[in-house]
Amino acid sequence: MSLTAEDFRDFLITDPDDDETDPLGDALDELAVDVEVDAVEAVRDVREQL
Repeated sequence: MSLTAEDFRDFLITDPDDDETDPLGDALDELAVDVEVDAVEAVRDVREQL
C-alpha cells in the first residue's frame, strides 16, 4: 500500500475558524499541558505495587 498526494487532499484544506496569524509555536503552546512528575517517586510507587 502506498500513499499519494490525493490521500492527503482532505487534510490540506484550511479551517476557516483557524487564526493563521498566530505563529505555530504559540498555537501549540496554548494546547500544551505542563506535567510535573518526580521520576524517582514514580518509579518507587510502581515498584511498591509490584
